[in-house]
Amino acid sequence: MTMKCNRKFVTVASPFFAILIGLTFGAAVMIAVGTNPFSAYRQMFSKSFFDIYYLGQTLVKSAPIMLSGVAAAIAWRAGYINLGMQGQMCVGGLCATLVALFFPVKSWWVTILCFCVGMTAGAIWALIPTYLDYKFDVSIIICTLMMNYATNFLTDYFVSAPIKDTAGDGLAMQSPQIAEALRFYRFSPKNAMNTSVFLSIAVVILIAIFLKKSKFGYESKMTGLNREFARYGGIKSTKIMFMTMALSGALCGFAACIEIFGARYRYVNAMFTSTSYSWTGLMAMLIADYNPIMTMVYSIFLAGLAIGGQALQRSVGLPMQISDIIQCSITLFVSIKLLFNFQKLKINKKPNHLERDEEVEHE
Repeated sequence: MTMKCNRKFVTVASPFFAILIGLTFGAAVMIAVGTNPFSAYRQMFSKSFFDIYYLGQTLVKSAPIMLSGVAAAIAWRAGYINLGMQGQMCVGGLCATLVALFFPVKSWWVTILCFCVGMTAGAIWALIPTYLDYKFDVSIIICTLMMNYATNFLTDYFVSAPIKDTAGDGLAMQSPQIAEALRFYRFSPKNAMNTSVFLSIAVVILIAIFLKKSKFGYESKMTGLNREFARYGGIKSTKIMFMTMALSGALCGFAACIEIFGARYRYVNAMFTSTSYSWTGLMAMLIADYNPIMTMVYSIFLAGLAIGGQALQRSVGLPMQISDIIQCSITLFVSIKLLFNFQKLKINKKPNHLERDEEVEHE
């Protein structure tokens, strides 16, 4: 009982220590460039969490981050390293935008249709490397990562030629705006805060309950812990692999739709690469140790760092990259814990013949 409590304490406390160390490292950088870290952090957090306008910006920015982070968590907890969230967001967002632009009816139910199309496109795009892994033993890690680059160029082509908006700035590579009837309700014209943020939070909570209570959630978790044990226990690992990757890709497509229909109202060139939503979500997922609810919490925190970093650049003159330094430092210290756990797992999985040899030598 004591060991279980200690393990839970370490799981909960270690991310907070990593955040503290990351903030300390950021403070050291601020001191090196001649900035008072206490004053800078006060402005950073007041401009990201304690001001209504900036809090709305933080929540809007966190929505696609938390969804892509949970999408990564779904795959990673099952033992399948999906690094293609960025590409799956691009494909899902583009397909949803095409339906929104060319479907003749403009109504709320068409928004639902666009989301379904975007999620389906993201799921199909995630199943391509899954099939290659199943059929030809191609690494999912490498394949999903490499597909990001091809997907970025493919989707950016559409906004540079076939569906480029010629009514506005001719140099901007973006699609025309979607109809107002398809957009999420925005609370104020001065703020990007809209109802899609609450939808994103609700989806994360539902995903957490689903993974906790459903048969699929249990089987995917067992597959991630020990694939051979799960197979001997009657779990069909191939089925779990395809279902897991499809769900992860669909959630990435959903995240892209949240950004397009809630904030941007159009597909913009490199909108999911320059913003690094997927990689920030991956950071949040690693800090949260694959927990969907905590991934949501840390996504809001990391989004707040980015918004606060932009405010610091305007008010203090400190480069906004300071928030990236803090994020990377936090992820680095969390990754050290993951590396330690991986090494411990390798030691525990010592081959049986080595164990027998050691027993013979001992006798």
